[in-house]
Amino acid sequence: MGMQPDSTGRLSPVPGYLSEQIHVMVALHPADNLPEVYEVAPVQQLDTVLHKSRASHFWPLISESHTNQVKEYPKLLDSSDMGPPEWSIIAQDIFDNYNRFDGFVVIMGTDTMAYCASAVSFMLENLGKPVIFTGSQVPIHRASSDARRNLLSSLRVAASLRVPEVCIFFEQVLLRANRSRKCDAGSFRAFDSPNFPALATLGLELRPRPDLFLRAPPPGRRLAVQGGMGARMVVVKMAPCFDVGALLRLATAGYETCRAVVLELYGTGNAPSADPRFHQALRAARSHGMVVVVTSQCARGSAVPGTYAVSQELERAGVIHALDMTTEATCAKLAYLFSKGVAEDQLARLMQTSLRGEVGPAPISLAAASPAASSPTPSPGAEPCPARGGEAAGG
Repeated sequence: MGMQPDSTGRLSPVPGYLSEQIHVMVALHPADNLPEVYEVAPVQQLDTVLHKSRASHFWPLISESHTNQVKEYPKLLDSSDMGPPEWSIIAQDIFDNYNRFDGFVVIMGTDTMAYCASAVSFMLENLGKPVIFTGSQVPIHRASSDARRNLLSSLRVAASLRVPEVCIFFEQVLLRANRSRKCDAGSFRAFDSPNFPALATLGLELRPRPDLFLRAPPPGRRLAVQGGMGARMVVVKMAPCFDVGALLRLATAGYETCRAVVLELYGTGNAPSADPRFHQALRAARSHGMVVVVTSQCARGSAVPGTYAVSQELERAGVIHALDMTTEATCAKLAYLFSKGVAEDQLARLMQTSLRGEVGPAPISLAAASPAASSPTPSPGAEPCPARGGEAAGG
């Protein structure tokens, strides 16, 4: 969002530029109930926050009560260079400032936003306030930029909507972060939530869907941050020309540095059965303690066991089916559960249990045929995922 062309004409982050633009944008819209922006300063210098009203899904929109601090990190990164260390910094900053503000807007590049926002959704335990991720497809210095609209709208949502979860706001749509993925590199509608409805849309007015929001934590539950998110995993996408030997080498020689393999397979989680080396690789990975999780290459639908005969060997190998989770959420959730020290015998159940609304129930017809894909019960402290389409919520 805050990039400008460098001496070679390529876009790169410019320190201080976006912060300056935020000040200007908010100042130009005094009648829109946006937070007042203070100069970039340490958090200790700000002592006014919006008082909350718990009577509805909206905060009271009183512009003189809104304050906003812009924090810019000393080293600006392209989102392609962001990973678990940066995710932890963002989550920790939200935790450190949690009692001072009623909502948070995180501005970053779009390429790995779904990964980062999904990870933060798991790291922030007992979250009761909105955390909105946003960015832009076109940098803010260009006349055609979508940055101003996305940023101002995100500020409005964070200041007014009582949604106690991590979201992505883009092109007038508010999405659950761990249900989102970047779907288009050449359009303003860059993000989609293929297996879950939008939490809110913004047109002439804000139209929320509070029936879809996660439940706020019970009174007395304090925000906590789970750090130590690891990156010891590999994502492998199956193709008809796939080198099965490479997967076998990873399973037999890479287990010392790789803890999990996420396989993007065909359709509902189908893999080739003609080459015995593929299933040999899965068995080798499992024998070395590696976790193997299967997701679908399809944007919509679920990776579920037992649909086709070719998937039976996957069940025998002990792989975990990610159901309708995105690959981004699958990776983030694995890293989170690893950081929690979850025992391997509990991992499959928790991967298929909704912790932050990231996964829905297994299709009933398949759940009845496959106990491993049955709708799990929530773990203690988990926030239930609202039911959709007449289905029972999977936690």
